[in-house]
Amino acid sequence: MAKSNNSVFDPWNTFYETPEEQAAIKQRAKMRDAMKAEYRKRYTNPFNPPMGHLHDPALQHHFSAQVTYAEYLRPSPKLGLIALGVLGVGCLAMVIKGRLKKRRFQEYDCGELTYRERWGGNTWL
Repeated sequence: MAKSNNSVFDPWNTFYETPEEQAAIKQRAKMRDAMKAEYRKRYTNPFNPPMGHLHDPALQHHFSAQVTYAEYLRPSPKLGLIALGVLGVGCLAMVIKGRLKKRRFQEYDCGELTYRERWGGNTWL
């Protein structure tokens, strides 16, 4: 990662990687290209068509994790506290909303609010 002090553009020193790292990057690219060619060769072979699909371990792991996600949610005290917190906040919100609604209807029935104030209209007119 040594940079030269001269201000002339040198295309060979513009990379941050060392020549060994650049060679490793090129080698990995060649391996990826070889794997892609093998996949295309197997997938498009007209004389031996694939029966089903090619097995991809990463996709299989992803699908298995999606299907068996419930196994990761085993009952535990921590999960119980989280559920209690979420459900508790929801129940508390419903109770508060019900009490506010009851108080508002009581004000309507007693005539404490005019029709204009009920809808939050202009009260200064």
